[in-house]
Amino acid sequence: MAIVVCVGAAFLDYAFAVERLPATPTKCSATDHSIGGGGMAATAAVAITRLGGEAWFWGRLGTDAVGDEIARGLEAEDVRLDDVRRVANARSPATAALVDRDGERMLCAFPGAGLDADAGWLPLDKLEGVNAVLVDPRWPEAARAVLQAAHDRKLPAVLDGEVGPEGLDPALVSLASHVVFSSAGLEQFTGESDREHGLHAAAERSHALVVGVTAGADGFYWIDDEAVRHLSALKIDAVDTLGAGDVFHGAYALALAEDKGPEEAGRMATVAAGLKCARPGGRAAIPDRAELWHVIDNGMLM
Repeated sequence: MAIVVCVGAAFLDYAFAVERLPATPTKCSATDHSIGGGGMAATAAVAITRLGGEAWFWGRLGTDAVGDEIARGLEAEDVRLDDVRRVANARSPATAALVDRDGERMLCAFPGAGLDADAGWLPLDKLEGVNAVLVDPRWPEAARAVLQAAHDRKLPAVLDGEVGPEGLDPALVSLASHVVFSSAGLEQFTGESDREHGLHAAAERSHALVVGVTAGADGFYWIDDEAVRHLSALKIDAVDTLGAGDVFHGAYALALAEDKGPEEAGRMATVAAGLKCARPGGRAAIPDRAELWHVIDNGMLM
């Protein structure tokens, strides 16, 4: 079984289903609500275990009730938490999300408070026994340390290039072997609104083997030998896109850990993310390996 270390954020998500997202300040009624686990690296870790891999989550939580609930949710998904630091008197991350009938979302994220940024305690020697790493940018000190350690060991290292309030650290882009941006993250990092121009601009600032971008219903684009290549998205009616990018990154990292090439990794990730979006339920909607191969083997991509 391939092992992937996932480094970064774990959140508790409070999600509310609404008919449409508000365009102005207002009071709206929800048709449903749920509480579940979220966070980029943490949700990617859950995707990895669902798809047949072994995931180790490295991150920080408070010793509060929110942190307890986050940990319970990850343990229930067989994610290993041996190296999660519980910080006394710190507050764990949480997110409020509105999800409309088309699956689009509006998020408000609290990144936590009092969580020590120091990454010096991370057990980097344990990377000798793993097959790949995945990092998100929400804990940049840890992402930098793990990417450097993976680079030194020639491990596949995936960076989730998501948009953020401070932008993406160029050092992370330089260290990762595979950088997969969101569309908003790519535009923020490069200043380019055109997808192809953005990919070329990002590739010029990276030593990565693959630089790509997820584009929702438009699929996945990546640079291959200076040419932009494309995989279509799964043909679905989107119900809930919350966490879809995290599922993509988890499936992509697992495929690399299993020695698959960029195109096959992209296909696995595209299908996994699409299946997740086709049904409600947060992490409960993440597919398993049998569902993934059923779609791929039957040629059900657009």
